[in-house]
Amino acid sequence: MQPLITARPESDSASASDLVAAVAEAGVRTPRVRVRPAPPYEPAGLGPVTHTARRTTGTGTLVVRELADAGSPPSRKTLAAAVEARRFAIATSRLLFEVIDRRRGTAHLADSVAPALIDQVAALVRHDAFRPAEPAGPSPSTAAPGTVLQRVHVQLCDTSAAEVFGSYSCGGRIRAFAGRIERAPRRARTVVEPGAARPVLGRVEYRWQLVALEFS
Repeated sequence: MQPLITARPESDSASASDLVAAVAEAGVRTPRVRVRPAPPYEPAGLGPVTHTARRTTGTGTLVVRELADAGSPPSRKTLAAAVEARRFAIATSRLLFEVIDRRRGTAHLADSVAPALIDQVAALVRHDAFRPAEPAGPSPSTAAPGTVLQRVHVQLCDTSAAEVFGSYSCGGRIRAFAGRIERAPRRARTVVEPGAARPVLGRVEYRWQLVALEFS
């Protein structure tokens, strides 16, 4: 049995032929040495690829991904939907944490949050789920800050859906939250015209709404 030999070049500039010669001198036969390029793992041709556009602001980041032909940027419709989604996500997140911090009532969430989520948020606020634990030692001279939104990040899935995630501070600690917003048809509020026999129903509009929410 041949002993195990480890050949280590004295410098990084040692060529492959020097290593082969060193192994041959050690008694190991190397009749053929073949160097092959690594096999391609990316699909060839101009198939569909995913384009990513990222924008960073003072509040967070906005990521837009769109499946399109190679060389073409995201469409104008996709970029417009991304801007709308980010604007809605930031405004709704701020409003949500103001409700959690008891600075606003849950009724302010009616236009932007799904009814089931409003009930869950109301239950969390009612049971003081976001109240920080009181320290065991003597009470500090200044009260700990409440629940405050820190950053919001939006990743557009398509023109009608986006993933939202970010961070918030609670009792001096930084925690995370995540959710999903979707744009769906909703009927506007009923319009009451003077002298009309009955109220006139508002027109149908596509509006964003927070449909899923989780806290760390």
